[in-house]
Amino acid sequence: MQAERTLLAWQRTLIVLVAVALLYLRDPLLPGGVQTGGDPLNRLFPVLATLAALGGLIVHLRRRWRSTEHGLHDDRTGRPPAPVARPWAMVLVSAAACLLAVAAAVGAFAG
Repeated sequence: MQAERTLLAWQRTLIVLVAVALLYLRDPLLPGGVQTGGDPLNRLFPVLATLAALGGLIVHLRRRWRSTEHGLHDDRTGRPPAPVARPWAMVLVSAAACLLAVAAAVGAFAG
C-alpha cells in the first residue's frame, strides 16, 4: 500500500509539472494570452527539455513499479523494494523545475 501511494504521488507531481510546462508556452500576463518576450520558439526549448525529462521519469517509474510486482518485493533480495524511484529521479525532477523557473525569469527580464 505504501509503495502504491508513493507511485501515485510521483504521478501527480509529474502531471502537475507537465501542466506547468505547457502553461509556460502562453503568456498569462496579457489579455488573450498574446505571446510576448520574443520568439515563441525560445519558450519551446525549455518546455521540450522538461517534457523529455518528465517522460523519462514516467517510463522509469512504471518499469520499476512493474519489475517489483506492484511494489511487493525486490527479486534480487526478496525484501520489500527500495523506494519506487531512484535518487536520481528526485534530482531530475528538481532540475526540470529549475529549468522552467530559470527560463521564466530570463523571459521576464528579457521582455
